[in-house]
Amino acid sequence: MKKTYSGKTIATRKRSFLLFLTAFVLLNITGCVYDDWDDCFQGINVHFFSKNACDADIVYPSFSGLKLFVFDENDNLVAIRDAGNEEITAHYSKTLKARNGLFTVVAWGGLNSDAIDLQEIKEFSTIKKDVLFRILQNTPGEISLPESTKIYFGESRPIFLPDPAEYGSVFEQAEVNMQEITNRLKVQIEGLPQTNDFEVVIESENSSMNIDGSVARGNKVKYISTTPVFDANGVLQVNLTTLQILSGYNTALVINDKTLGKELYRGDLLGTLLLKNPGVNLACDRDFTIRFTAADQCDCGTYMIMEIWVNNWLVHSYNANLK
Repeated sequence: MKKTYSGKTIATRKRSFLLFLTAFVLLNITGCVYDDWDDCFQGINVHFFSKNACDADIVYPSFSGLKLFVFDENDNLVAIRDAGNEEITAHYSKTLKARNGLFTVVAWGGLNSDAIDLQEIKEFSTIKKDVLFRILQNTPGEISLPESTKIYFGESRPIFLPDPAEYGSVFEQAEVNMQEITNRLKVQIEGLPQTNDFEVVIESENSSMNIDGSVARGNKVKYISTTPVFDANGVLQVNLTTLQILSGYNTALVINDKTLGKELYRGDLLGTLLLKNPGVNLACDRDFTIRFTAADQCDCGTYMIMEIWVNNWLVHSYNANLK
């Protein structure tokens, strides 16, 4: 028997279809996130690469975790996608299917770390300027990132999707340039006694990041390292990993004599150290070696810094009358 539908049933179905057309959904490779929305019809194909101002060629980094955030023209979050661990290649892409409108895609890679505290992110209430994560504090005021930590951020240009009722199915291309926002510092100190009296820390206000890639200013914290070690030549070796080093966040390198309760050295990590080397480019460089030479002032166990080298470039030399 042929089925018939009342006018009320037809109207209800039309309203449901119109609601479907206005909904925004984020796809995985095989379909929409929501199982009952299978007929997504247009969207954005997102490609990833990495190239900074100093790179001759495009590279394709691998991420320990790739998260995608889609924002509308008012910077309101409309969708989140956790893409997991991914190996990026020239042919790799993610498809985000969406209604018509103006969108940007923000991507973060490398967030799968026990040292990272991801904040609560909610669709339709979170905005692009909100905090994405903070580095967990081991003890109050102290944080530590593993040496292997590499965190990347990228954002697409605005992508416009037209009304499919007028233009049909449209899939726009979005390119996301993923830039590393972590730094690694190898600090070496020559001339100190081989004891556990000394520590090296980085003080800074850059322990949190916003979704839009900007630093979320907070209280000053100390980046600490694992236990410093002396190499075969008696040089103290300390490795530190930090979030992006930027001016304006009171970032200092400090060498402490824990036994005497005094600072052997304190200097602005940017102004008095890294940027004194004309070859350093913060837009490109992520790894730095800072080498200090120290000497006993009076054969009495009181040490002072004599020279400072940044990436094999002498940036400071101090004269002193040592006895």
